[in-house]
Amino acid sequence: MEFDNSIYDQIEAFISGKMSEDEKNLFESKIQSDKDLSKEVDLHRSLKHAITDKEWHLTENKKDNEELNKIKNIRRSKKYTDIESSIQEVGDQYFENEMKSKRFKTWGYYVATAVAIACILFFINYYSSNQSTNTLYAQYSNWKDLPSLTLQSDNQNILAKGERLFMETEYSEAIKIFSQVISDSSVQSQAPDPYLLSYLGASYLGLNDYENALLTFDQLLNSDTIDSSKGYWYKTMVYLKQGNKQKVGEQLKLILQDERNFNFQKAKELCEKLDFDQLCN
Repeated sequence: MEFDNSIYDQIEAFISGKMSEDEKNLFESKIQSDKDLSKEVDLHRSLKHAITDKEWHLTENKKDNEELNKIKNIRRSKKYTDIESSIQEVGDQYFENEMKSKRFKTWGYYVATAVAIACILFFINYYSSNQSTNTLYAQYSNWKDLPSLTLQSDNQNILAKGERLFMETEYSEAIKIFSQVISDSSVQSQAPDPYLLSYLGASYLGLNDYENALLTFDQLLNSDTIDSSKGYWYKTMVYLKQGNKQKVGEQLKLILQDERNFNFQKAKELCEKLDFDQLCN
């Protein structure tokens, strides 16, 4: 049922606490005697509450306590509160303007509210997921522990420079050196050194060049060396940094097929932390 604009103005004033005590008592009497008005007030109160509510009700269970805490921390962050405030401001303006307009339609406002809520929840889910994978990447990536290149080749001076640049996070310059050494090896019909491929892939990853990082680690996987299985773990790190949990799961599954694979135990730990129950058992 639709009401006159004056009634909608009263509903807005009532649920926003802008009525005097006498006006509030009088309007409450109207609500009690008019079922349609009562339903309309409840609807508008629910819709406005959906936008302005400061306490999102999350379903808790013991297994998700860590993730819930992360979401709570995200909600306290400036980035979240800025977005929430912006949506709330738009919602309040829409609510107030449309209440005073003859074009006001309850269904239109409901859709706008639903979209606002969906945006907030999507932000929470996406951001909390990325926070989780980024934290795990920082915990499990071990690029600083790569074996020294100067012990693996006769190209001592050039590789020492490349390794130093890598440690100083000068990845672009390090890539030039590693790529040149690999190219020279190819000319001499020599297979690329697996440690060199590891450094090269890690350098690409340092620049967030995921495509070339994956291609490099695929080369490592296809190398006929005892270190080839490191490629699975390093690709896991790429996908973890990307926040691609599906691809992380695929790589962990490959690692867990053989206890001899590099970082088998760490893969099991990571699997459990990401709640990949079927893969971990």
